[in-house]
Amino acid sequence: MDLSVRKPLAPVYLLYGTQDYLIRLVKKNIVREALSDEERDFNFSSYDMLEVPIESALEDAETVPFMGEKRVVLIENPFFLTAEKAKTKVDQDLKRFEQYIEQPSPDTVLLIEAHYEKLDKRKKLVKSLEKKAQVYELSKLTDSTVYHLMEKVAAKYGAVYTKDGHEQLISSVGPHLTQLANEVGKCALYCGPDRPIDSRAVLEIGSRSLETNVFLLVNKVMQKKTADALHLLHELVRMKEEPLKLLALLERQFRIVYQVAYYRDAGYTQSSIAGKIGVHPYAVKLAAEQSRLYNADVLKRALEKCAETDYRIKTGREDKLLALEMLIHYISSAVSA
Repeated sequence: MDLSVRKPLAPVYLLYGTQDYLIRLVKKNIVREALSDEERDFNFSSYDMLEVPIESALEDAETVPFMGEKRVVLIENPFFLTAEKAKTKVDQDLKRFEQYIEQPSPDTVLLIEAHYEKLDKRKKLVKSLEKKAQVYELSKLTDSTVYHLMEKVAAKYGAVYTKDGHEQLISSVGPHLTQLANEVGKCALYCGPDRPIDSRAVLEIGSRSLETNVFLLVNKVMQKKTADALHLLHELVRMKEEPLKLLALLERQFRIVYQVAYYRDAGYTQSSIAGKIGVHPYAVKLAAEQSRLYNADVLKRALEKCAETDYRIKTGREDKLLALEMLIHYISSAVSA
């Protein structure tokens, strides 16, 4: 995915998709290329289409820049590019907008920021934008693109970002770019230029998602570290995590381990297994390591025991926390030697 912004700048840019971080990144790059810091006070303006008519933005776009070569006009929440029905009392003159797209001002960069998964490509306005504007569809990302983006975040702090650290961070916080970038920034400040951001550094300083804590809980159970597992369980409960939710995540992790072991033994690769069961490849790698501690029969019994525990809690036959403690004791004792 090419996220670069080059001069000469296009008169109209359309940024749309579900990756808010990327939209903000490309928008920032466009504005930086168009205007100096001093020019932004005079030649940058934004208009929310839920609150103001498009004519206001277009009138601004047709105004000559003040003390500069370019003017940047940002259009936010262009709901009329989608099939959605927005709650707004503002009537939008889309024909006027279409006319501007056909003949945009050469002195203005019109920037359309659309945080929507899909645009309604049946609409004449959308078709015009696809033909006339510089369009960035910012939704789907490959893992290598995410890695290189986070490499750049780390580099801003003078730190070195490693594949090992990236995989651990993805496992810890998920593939959400804004959260990833925040965590990479924290790790970069912690490591500095002398220590690489590797998996150990991520575990030392990075935030852990609930799913990661559950993964660690399962790991401790599988390694027969029952006391450590119970300590982590009580820690999660103290953090106000609902026991039934923890049980559901435990069951999910055991199911992932079971599926990974099954497909691995059937000859599937790590990436193909990830596609089949719908998880990140690094999660498959970790589950494969866990599966070596269990055989298929034990995993089946663990899943059955999770279902039985769920039933006993929901029918009021057993206290939630006590039931989880008993489940951990049971599965720990069933681990293959």
